[in-house]
Amino acid sequence: MIKSTLHRVRSNKLKLTAILALSLLLRPQLTWAQEHSLTLRQCIAIALRESSLLQASHFDLLSLGAEIQAAQRLNWPNLSASATGEAFSGSSTSRFGIVNTTSPSGGGVNTNRSVDFAGIGIFGAKLQYPVFRDGSIFGLNDAPAVESKKAEQNALSWTTHLSREEVIYRVTDAFIATVSAQTRVQPIRRRVDLLEKSFGIVRERQEKGLLLPIDVKVIQDQLSGARSLAALVTQQAVAGSLELARLLGLPSSSHIHLVNDLPATPPAPSAAMVLAASLNHHPSLFVQRANIAKAKQDWRLERFRLYPTISLTGSALDVNDFERDAHVFSGGITVNVPIWDFGAQLATARAKQDKYYAEQARLNSVGDDVVNEVVLIYQEIASLSESILTLQGEVGKLDRDVRVATSQQQQGIADPLPTLDSQLLLLGKQDALSVAEAKRLLLYAALQRASGGTWKWLR
Repeated sequence: MIKSTLHRVRSNKLKLTAILALSLLLRPQLTWAQEHSLTLRQCIAIALRESSLLQASHFDLLSLGAEIQAAQRLNWPNLSASATGEAFSGSSTSRFGIVNTTSPSGGGVNTNRSVDFAGIGIFGAKLQYPVFRDGSIFGLNDAPAVESKKAEQNALSWTTHLSREEVIYRVTDAFIATVSAQTRVQPIRRRVDLLEKSFGIVRERQEKGLLLPIDVKVIQDQLSGARSLAALVTQQAVAGSLELARLLGLPSSSHIHLVNDLPATPPAPSAAMVLAASLNHHPSLFVQRANIAKAKQDWRLERFRLYPTISLTGSALDVNDFERDAHVFSGGITVNVPIWDFGAQLATARAKQDKYYAEQARLNSVGDDVVNEVVLIYQEIASLSESILTLQGEVGKLDRDVRVATSQQQQGIADPLPTLDSQLLLLGKQDALSVAEAKRLLLYAALQRASGGTWKWLR
């Protein structure tokens, strides 16, 4: 017991030292992150080390490991000792004297005489060893209570895999949203400049009677909308940067630098491959299998509680009134047999059995949910990719029109308004294309999360 305690203390000291060393190592890395431009993969690596969600899962696993040890050792011999000091004053009224009526030890002072003041010391030791209890035989096998805790630990370890993918998705979402907003700011400001030029030309022509007041109103509304969009996108970039700083373990007010280019679009994986891997290795399925194992052990535990329990007991008692000394040693075997409880334990066992069957039936439902989520993301990727191809074609055509209109204007054979309109259309389509491409990247990140990490794009 002493060796085990010392080992636990040393283990805790080593863990504390490791945590302190890790924090000292991470501080320079976090400072470096504030001074350099970070890529998406670097952000993910830092966030996985700093994630409070993963840290909580780690300590939950340690807690369950200790609970498993406790459940195992509850079925081992239990030794307890006691020491009691008692003082008496009075006289007996019958053969059942004052000591017998007040002392839990029952005896030790002569009841045939009066006691002015006397004291006794009672020292005891008790040993209990469960031979058979709740499915455990001498504590040598893993009883259902222990197996249930092990299944719970297994479920939590697989849940940690899902938590890791959730952290990766959050960082990816924040990174893509921030970088996308930052890259959109300049084109949108360029669009505001072009609209201001168009507004000036239209207002001048309207004053000369060449255009209608409604033309000025239209271009003015477009200019107002563009300015509002520029402000919103700027705020989106700031908000995304603050969110990303929190995910990296930095204060919310910290300013971080990001690489301005979004990561390349990954090649589309085979749907059959992703679905096959997900149905065989998805963490959610392993979590559910662990839940089934736990429900089964809980059912077994309640069934074993219908059986008799057998335990060995031994005790030693020493009573000393400081004049004479008495010793009592006893040992025995105790058998507790459940006879009748109006069916309460049977009903409890049936409830656990039904719970076990429910968890078994839920396994297929979990697989269906995984497949449905993966398929829906595939459909969104396909639809968005089709829209991106259309936008790319439109951007190419508009770019050609802008080049032609710009060339004609430089030659003095074209009106500046159509040229400005062509440039505005091109900027609008390019902005829509960049937004669509960012959404598609986020869908690939969602596909990795939906597959439970069985298909990897980001690590």
